[in-house]
Amino acid sequence: MIVLFYMKLFKKLFGKPVILITHDQGFHADDVMAYAILQEVLERRGTTWKLIRSRDESVIKTGAIVFDVGNEYKPENNIYDHHQAERAGARENGVMYAAAGLIWKHYGKEICSSEDVWQSIDRALIQELDAGDNGQNYIGQFIFPDSGYTSLGIHIANFGPIDNESSSPFAMLERFERASSFARGVLTRAIASRESLERDFAEVTEVYKNSEDKNILIFEKNYDRPIWKRLAEFPEPVYAIYPNMKGSGWKIECIPVSPILMESRKLLPESWRGLRDGDLAKVTDAVDAKFCHPSGFLFGSETKETAIILAKKALKN
Repeated sequence: MIVLFYMKLFKKLFGKPVILITHDQGFHADDVMAYAILQEVLERRGTTWKLIRSRDESVIKTGAIVFDVGNEYKPENNIYDHHQAERAGARENGVMYAAAGLIWKHYGKEICSSEDVWQSIDRALIQELDAGDNGQNYIGQFIFPDSGYTSLGIHIANFGPIDNESSSPFAMLERFERASSFARGVLTRAIASRESLERDFAEVTEVYKNSEDKNILIFEKNYDRPIWKRLAEFPEPVYAIYPNMKGSGWKIECIPVSPILMESRKLLPESWRGLRDGDLAKVTDAVDAKFCHPSGFLFGSETKETAIILAKKALKN
């Protein structure tokens, strides 16, 4: 480990920087995110880089990695453009590749702990940027048909000049770097979050495998809601029982029909919904019952024993 550290340090101090080239003038979310990905990859490699923004063909030829410019998609030559007539291909779901997706496709796995994490980030973060740059209405055409705008792309666009702000090459380079810093922060947190989710789900899966009753799963640890939703990947779970994150009490949570849907496999009894404390205790015959969500997907009690008893009662209801 010490040797590796000093090797990386040596590269940073004395190695030649990797020349990254993209187009100058205005920028879009796809080239900003592509640069953010490359920065993270190169930093983890222990390599420095230099960014040049230019459309000059003689300058482009000097690049070690060229993205969103160059009029070619040739990964063997480290050229990743999608503006040529034949474009750069599309994913199975129809979302076409732009600079962010091409760089993620060829470099993203280096900064992810697994194939699942890499694919998840593509779905959750990269695809909407690619779609927007290719004139595809990702939110509206591929997801959320009631809305026509993406979110991250708009936030990145806000780094561009406003009103009479300078759009000189120096000012635009500075804006591009600031936008990329923002995008890189979003990217690295998204990766870290997904990797944490995968680790947690591995723990949850072990509980599922070792549970005699797979309809009602009992956990000694509280996980974030995405974990409970992912239990829908298994066919049997109906309720998850777990300790309250605040350290007091226990919860019953309904498992959805799918990890991406809110509809539950079986809601808690309608007569419990919206009640609290004494009123809830009367209808459940549980003195330490605390609350039941009005929609019927969540229940709270003071003890684990009550949560187990009421989950079994709800399952038979």
